[in-house]
Amino acid sequence: MRTLRFYKVFPGGNPTILVLDPVDPLERSAVAQAFMAGGHLQAEQVGFLDLGAHPVRLDMMGGEFCGNACRSAAAVMATEGAGLFREGAGWAGELSASGARRPLRVRAVPAGETWECWAEMPLLDADDPVSDLGPGLGLIRLPGIVHLCLDETRHPFPADVVRETAQLRRRFGLDGEAVGCIWYAPHAAGCAIKPVVWVRSTASTCFETGCGSGSLAVALWLGRGQNLPMPAHVVQPSGREIGVQIDRRAQGVQAWIFGPVALVARGEAWV
Repeated sequence: MRTLRFYKVFPGGNPTILVLDPVDPLERSAVAQAFMAGGHLQAEQVGFLDLGAHPVRLDMMGGEFCGNACRSAAAVMATEGAGLFREGAGWAGELSASGARRPLRVRAVPAGETWECWAEMPLLDADDPVSDLGPGLGLIRLPGIVHLCLDETRHPFPADVVRETAQLRRRFGLDGEAVGCIWYAPHAAGCAIKPVVWVRSTASTCFETGCGSGSLAVALWLGRGQNLPMPAHVVQPSGREIGVQIDRRAQGVQAWIFGPVALVARGEAWV
């Protein structure tokens, strides 16, 4: 049995555990499965955060990319005073993350008992990461994760998400570090999603209460052909919103996700 320091974070849904002590990459999957279990800390995903690295390094449990975990890391970095510099009313800096080929910018601003956290989202170098697979079916490839977006009015949300999403992965030949199936529907705030994410290394399928990269994927799919900048607010199964900002600058298209992040626990856990 070993002791690991951790934070448990709620980035608008998608409860996330960030482990602060070193864990061998070959052991991360087993540690993540133990922490996520109902009899332990309980979460939808686990990341491993090295606050001493320059820039701070985040490795997800399956080597995938996760935007919500990047926002969670920004809140922990601000709390721990690691890797960020003062900017306006908050703190900003860079984060190296699994699934991303370069450091990403993050920002954390105190907002009462929570943090308002922003994370830059990596995009592929290809001109268009969006593929139209048919009516109400869009494939969006992002570094470290690929998402299949499904219009819920045409493709109803299934009762058995594990079986149905496995069939969808086989049908479209999707086998990355992580694959999301994101059902979307109109909402007064813009649109609402139901994200189901499969992670290969842990063989886990989770109907997530929030998904940052899935929110970006739906915004890219629904916003295809529109002029930039393009803001979007995507309602998560938790009932919270994740904001998406996509704009075009001299460096090319840039994307961010943002919204409140709550630190709900920190301490030591045995595994």
